[in-house]
Amino acid sequence: MSLKLPDKGQWAFIGLVMCLVTYYTGSVAVYFLNGKTPLYIWKNFDSMLLWRIITESNIRTDIRLTAIPSLLSGMVSSLIVPVFIIWQLNKTDVALYGDAKFASDNDLRKSKLLKWEKENDTDILVGAYKGKYLWYTAPDFVSLGAGTRAGKGAAIGIPNLLVRKHSLIALDPKQELWKITSKVREKLLGNKVYLLDPFNSKTHQFNPLFYIDLKEESGAKDLLKLIEILFPSYGLTGAKAHFNNLAGQYWTGLAKLLHFFINYDPSWLGEFGLKPVFSIGSVVDLYSNIDRELILSKREDLEGTKGLDENALYHLRDALTKIREYHETEDEQRSSIDGSFRKKMSLFYLPTVRKCTDGNDFDLRQLRREDITVYVGVNAEDMSLAYDFLNLFFNFVVEVTLRENPDFDPTLKHDCLMFLDEFPSIGYMPIIKKGSGYIAGFKLKLLTIYQNISQLNEIYGVEGAKTLMSAHPCRIIYAVSEEDDAKKISEKLGYITTKSTGSSKTSGRSTSKSSSESEAQRALVLPQELGTLDFKEEFIILKGENPVKAEKALYFLDPYFMDRLMMVSPKLTELTASLNKTKKVLGVKGLKYPSKEKMLSVGELESEVLL
Repeated sequence: MSLKLPDKGQWAFIGLVMCLVTYYTGSVAVYFLNGKTPLYIWKNFDSMLLWRIITESNIRTDIRLTAIPSLLSGMVSSLIVPVFIIWQLNKTDVALYGDAKFASDNDLRKSKLLKWEKENDTDILVGAYKGKYLWYTAPDFVSLGAGTRAGKGAAIGIPNLLVRKHSLIALDPKQELWKITSKVREKLLGNKVYLLDPFNSKTHQFNPLFYIDLKEESGAKDLLKLIEILFPSYGLTGAKAHFNNLAGQYWTGLAKLLHFFINYDPSWLGEFGLKPVFSIGSVVDLYSNIDRELILSKREDLEGTKGLDENALYHLRDALTKIREYHETEDEQRSSIDGSFRKKMSLFYLPTVRKCTDGNDFDLRQLRREDITVYVGVNAEDMSLAYDFLNLFFNFVVEVTLRENPDFDPTLKHDCLMFLDEFPSIGYMPIIKKGSGYIAGFKLKLLTIYQNISQLNEIYGVEGAKTLMSAHPCRIIYAVSEEDDAKKISEKLGYITTKSTGSSKTSGRSTSKSSSESEAQRALVLPQELGTLDFKEEFIILKGENPVKAEKALYFLDPYFMDRLMMVSPKLTELTASLNKTKKVLGVKGLKYPSKEKMLSVGELESEVLL
């Protein structure tokens, strides 16, 4: 166990006390060294005598010299001060049932995980404490457990998007983040902003096959990883797993054949009514329109196409082999393969999803090089349809990120934050569960939000959910409604040892009284207290540090956030000025601000990139 030493402030206090002890002890000692008795000192003590002996010129030399041993004795006596304080710092009273406590101001100043400061544009805002904000600085994941209407958007989502400078991907179920923060991120923070909504024609585009180049050595591997996302085997057993796997293999064959058509023999595109676009939608079109017998009968001609190198020929042969295997499958089995294929590809029959995935407006490979913000803004009514798309997109973001290691590429300068509101709606993400230990090392941070642990248990299993949560060293806790969650969080916050005294009285021939002291265990925060937590309050649980009892960083209460919105919206500035009957509204504390509904109604906070 290492010795705990005073901090800078404590050393300054110790130095001051040592000076005082040295002087006043010396002031007493100088009397003794000049032959005075204790009684004389008691009646005639003058604290300024030592000072005069040292400074006045008319003092005899023999008396002046007594000041030296007097001060030395005082210095020796003063050493008691640091020894006593260091002893107090290292004194441990063993608490039988625990000594959990909330972080103090001093703990926050010394924290290695949190910065306690007013402004920050690179770390994750996790709460507020005594007029300043708490920013999580470690390259790890952050989680937030919060029920509906708990203020997670107002306290975590919107504040972080209003101040974080570097790249961010936000799952935005109500498009609230887009409508409130996109212009600030574009105009004030210098980000390129994009809205991805596959169920709306007003959307930017994302094409997974844009990131797969079968001409490159890594192309086959990258395509295989995409197949694992499109046709996941998790939760499937027996015949379902078998036919799902065969559907994935057939999809691979079609994708490779499409790549061949586009790059080496475009005449086949017209034969099957295909666009020269390497996308999932085009693969689905090829599935619907292909004449397998014709293609297989032309194998020799296809393999003799001019310009084919060894790599291209390999992919063409693999494509034809997979198509032949599918073609030769018995009708009943082929029907089951078709069922799995169509089920996984059902979204890509929708025109808006086709439009969204046929092109590519942003490059995921640049997220750590440039400042880019992507809002995945699926509306609430479409969430039931969006599962496969969201799962594809977010798994693919992680997969593309892991291709380039920032340790070996200095151009990957910035962290990218994935803000995952309603994280369970994405479904199973094996790449996060399995890679949580090293993903953060690739400059990809996650802020995952869920309503209760049972949602994660349902998707990942009890043990899988534990593994996932262990990858989040910072946990933000709002009021908890689920009893089981409240008990587990209470245990996580720790226990304290309480003492109680009792007395007893015995009577008989003689009366006697006795007292006793007992110790008991109590949770630092009881489960029922978690359920009645005030709307503005939160707890922050940190790995290796004391938990923090903090407040939510609600954006609509602080000019630090609201000023940014008013800087891009003259109408919001006018509304605020009118509401407070004053012209000056920027940088002014204590103002009333318009409601969220009124802010949205002015229509000036949303980026105009899609207009």
